[in-house]
Amino acid sequence: MKRPLVYLLIMLLVTGTGCGWLFGFHREVHNPKKKGRYPRFSKEEKLRGERSPLRDCYDVTCNELHVSVDPLKKYLKGKVKIDASAVSAFEVLQVDLYPNMRANSITFNGSPAKYERKHGAIFITAPQKIKAGERFSIEVAYEGEPLPARRPPWDGGFVWKKDKQLNDWIGVACQTEGASLWWPCKDENSDEADSTLINITVPAGLFCVSNGQFRGIDSLSSKTEHTYRWFVSYPINNYNVTLYIGKYRHLSDSYKSPVTGKTLALNHYVLPWNYTMAQKHFQQLKDHLAFFEKTFGEYPFYRDGFKLVESPYAGMEHQTAIAYGNGYKNDFNGWFDYIILHETAHEWWGNSLSASDLAHVWLQEGFATYSEALYVEHIQGKNAYLDYLYWQRMTIKNKRPLIGPMGRKYFSYKDGDVYMKGAWTLHTLRSVIADDPLFFDIIKTFHVENSMKQVTSDAFIALVNKKTGKDYSWFFKQYLSKRKAPFIEYCYAGGKLYYRWKNTDSDFVMPVELVTGNGKRTMIYPTAKVQAMTLPDGVSEFAFNDRIMLFGSRENKSLKRKAD
Repeated sequence: MKRPLVYLLIMLLVTGTGCGWLFGFHREVHNPKKKGRYPRFSKEEKLRGERSPLRDCYDVTCNELHVSVDPLKKYLKGKVKIDASAVSAFEVLQVDLYPNMRANSITFNGSPAKYERKHGAIFITAPQKIKAGERFSIEVAYEGEPLPARRPPWDGGFVWKKDKQLNDWIGVACQTEGASLWWPCKDENSDEADSTLINITVPAGLFCVSNGQFRGIDSLSSKTEHTYRWFVSYPINNYNVTLYIGKYRHLSDSYKSPVTGKTLALNHYVLPWNYTMAQKHFQQLKDHLAFFEKTFGEYPFYRDGFKLVESPYAGMEHQTAIAYGNGYKNDFNGWFDYIILHETAHEWWGNSLSASDLAHVWLQEGFATYSEALYVEHIQGKNAYLDYLYWQRMTIKNKRPLIGPMGRKYFSYKDGDVYMKGAWTLHTLRSVIADDPLFFDIIKTFHVENSMKQVTSDAFIALVNKKTGKDYSWFFKQYLSKRKAPFIEYCYAGGKLYYRWKNTDSDFVMPVELVTGNGKRTMIYPTAKVQAMTLPDGVSEFAFNDRIMLFGSRENKSLKRKAD
């Protein structure tokens, strides 16, 4: 998902002597005393978010959507067929559909099925007990007015807008709300259909874009409506299944990978008056793809191609059909278009490798945000990379741990730490490992080994430990499971620097770079106990280099007494 942009108008410049200085801009890490609260989750939210035997008993193999969209009434009507196999024996299973959407009929293996509705869940009873390994299909006919988006893509739902020529311009974004706000499905992040057929019927004169491969247009007998057929040949998480409806013009292009030698079909869809501008502006995508292929591995969805689709909202990482609504501007010093870069990174982080629960969404948003910084390093160098990250660090709130509550489908755009602190966790890990070839091997291997899989943070932690041959549990416990950033308490007295870690457990062993006024750089190894070092004669100015790691520092004059 597009991360919220925060424009920082004030930066704090800290200078001084004795107990801390830093050339240039500086912003202290903020650890608020009061932790952020999670909302009280309703029974409906728990039912929608939790894994249960009624969900875990089956695995979806294919979703087939047939949906008619009425822009005038802002209304949907259609049917969805779910092909699945039984993981364990069951008699009742759960399918999800928002309570404002009406289920007209449900069949199980072609026969009418009994079902009950509770909140956003439909509990369907099979005609007879289904055995483990048995394949079956469910078909749900439904209709209703889908939830409208209040602030897409963050507060999601259906987006009903008009372009400047007053043509209908429609989209949907539902990462946190779930796909069941507009179509019946097993709305659970840990299960992705192996393939998906998407058939969307719209009024004649409008074009409908969706994920994957375009399979053609069916004109209905009345000729007042057309059905657009699309096919996704790879696994796809439900919230990425999408549609864009508008007066689109097709922009055809291709990308020849310098990494794999393969050719990727690029089929963009833009509003007609932006066609010429898009032709030029979208060329930067090819460099983004090449960099990400080199860094993270092969583009995951070659069969299904790639497209940027002009959308009536800012952006969203819909698989192979990225929502683009950034106004054709390179908004970072003219270097690149942030939306194209960030959402394209999600093809690796979020669409191919997916968090099995939004509690671990930093694996998607943090990795995608860090991908931006790596691209800046690629085109502008290490200092630009550090500057890019340092500006982002100013928005880190440290109100909640990066790993959120499981089974709640919870992810709030108002707390951007899954983006910024997620990126800084990776940046800090890179500095701690202090071996770039090894670090980038870990990142690339993590994607390659987990492509088309749904994982938690444990998979990444296990890989880091395996590749480094060390136990980094202390690191991830601090940055993922605790909300506060670590702090160095220090004092300078009598030619000596006293220091220790604060807000950490006793096993936290992260080194820190100390920069003294004579320009010398030294790695020190703080612990929870007070340590002391003698600074060179004449040196009374120093700084802890927090540009390469996420931590804070504060003076504590009592440290000398505690050391003595």
